[in-house]
Amino acid sequence: MAGTAAVILAGGRSTRMPGNKLALVIDGRTLLERAVAAATAVSHPVVVAGPRPHWWLDDGTDVTFVVEDPPFGGPVAGIAAALPRLGDADDVFLLAGDLADPASVVRLLCDAELAHDGVVLEDVDGVAQPLAGRYRLAALRAAVERLGHVRNVEVRTVMRSLSLMRLPAPEPVTRNVDTPAAAHAVRAIMPRASTP
Repeated sequence: MAGTAAVILAGGRSTRMPGNKLALVIDGRTLLERAVAAATAVSHPVVVAGPRPHWWLDDGTDVTFVVEDPPFGGPVAGIAAALPRLGDADDVFLLAGDLADPASVVRLLCDAELAHDGVVLEDVDGVAQPLAGRYRLAALRAAVERLGHVRNVEVRTVMRSLSLMRLPAPEPVTRNVDTPAAAHAVRAIMPRASTP
């Protein structure tokens, strides 16, 4: 998809998991690999907002890793660190790195009309999922700049200043793998070497 970039948020501490949740494996690929594959299929550039894991293999995929300064400043700080790397793209996917099915998320967002400032998926409880969204890049940049500071700011704070369409999605599509129970539900396996 020409003119579309992607940012994958992958800078958290995985505090509810016994190891790095992005190293969880589903169908032979880690959660991070699955998110990058879904993004690179339709986007360029693709930026991972988080440290490059020691287990990440450079397979020729065109992906850039960036880390907010100081690290662990939260997702908005990660977005702010990634924005300068997105060039002049028209729009950008924001994807959580721990999505169970990022390919379905991207597919739904690609099929949706990009009205106003963007579109986000809505879970079965009617809650908007800002890290399963596609945004007009200029609108997202302006929203982040308006904040003045980005450390420890909730993503929903940024989204409140944007006019976003909500797209209802089935529960499996919006599922995040951020707890042992969630990992068990999607049959995700934690490799033995799972440190960042």
